[in-house]
Amino acid sequence: MSQHDATHSEAEKKTVMICDDDRDSRELFGLALSPKYNIILVDSGENCVEKFIEEKNRGKKIHLILLDYGLSDMRGDSVARKIKEHNGVKIILITAYDLDDVLLKDLEENDCITKCIEKPIHLSSLMELVAEIIS
Repeated sequence: MSQHDATHSEAEKKTVMICDDDRDSRELFGLALSPKYNIILVDSGENCVEKFIEEKNRGKKIHLILLDYGLSDMRGDSVARKIKEHNGVKIILITAYDLDDVLLKDLEENDCITKCIEKPIHLSSLMELVAEIIS
């Protein structure tokens, strides 16, 4: 593979943003997904929304956001709704909480989230899910 091909395939990789205020989770998911995807790590809901808008304005597409529900600055559902206002993206909401079914149904029906998964997360199943959602 020539240098040109390597650069080209990097540009063709899909981009996954990982939003989690827990550094260990964020870095673990990033390491697991980085061989296949371009990764953007953010540590708060506000940074997630800002970075999404910034990337979009630069003409860069984010294909998926792994979004922790229990962020220190705002809840994941609020972040998902704000992202949706900007034409949205597929979002996997990750939670350690038992979320209200009505809330989840509302988020899914309004295309704010694609799926909700509960902690603890098994990396192999997370990687399969990511591949399935953005393939």
